[in-house]
Amino acid sequence: MPSQLVGLFKTLTWNDFPGLPDPKQPALDAFTSASFNLPVMTPVKVPGTTGFQFQDNVVITISMSSSKSWKRQANLTSKGAKYASDLLEHEQRHYDIVALIARDLFIEIMQLKGNTYPNPPAALADLRSIVTKFHGKAEKISPIYDSVQQTNHGKNSSQQATWNAMIRKSFTDLRNPAMSAPDGTPYKVQFLDVLSQNGIKP
Repeated sequence: MPSQLVGLFKTLTWNDFPGLPDPKQPALDAFTSASFNLPVMTPVKVPGTTGFQFQDNVVITISMSSSKSWKRQANLTSKGAKYASDLLEHEQRHYDIVALIARDLFIEIMQLKGNTYPNPPAALADLRSIVTKFHGKAEKISPIYDSVQQTNHGKNSSQQATWNAMIRKSFTDLRNPAMSAPDGTPYKVQFLDVLSQNGIKP
């Protein structure tokens, strides 16, 4: 199976939040639990040579945890359709944060495919530096996104608009200098770079 990134684009609906509300978070009306897997990668010997390469079989899947994603339906109903719609958009960005980190990690890992290494430790050292760069970033960014200084769980509409714009930019703006996938699809700007340009450095 060729390498692929699964789940980058997903439009959330309230059906994606079937879990039981957390009694320890009474101030929240919804919670998004999204994550991605990091597969084990092992460099293999290139036939007829002394070199090693990573295989083109990396699959990273972004997904929602249905058991850990929840909503307080009674509150959504009582507070009205606009509140529910705005909150769903806020929760969508939680998913997008995870998806963008997974995407940028995937892209950097894909850059290793063309490399030939003298031994497996050399290959794994390159992989380790990439994994370290992105490790735990989504888990650090989401609390910043929700903080009182930022969106305050979506209650600060101006900051919510700022985050919407940063995430949209990360999905749409091309890298400079330009970079493309093997199929010619241009790579978009790194999410961490967009955050840094806005003074956010998780």
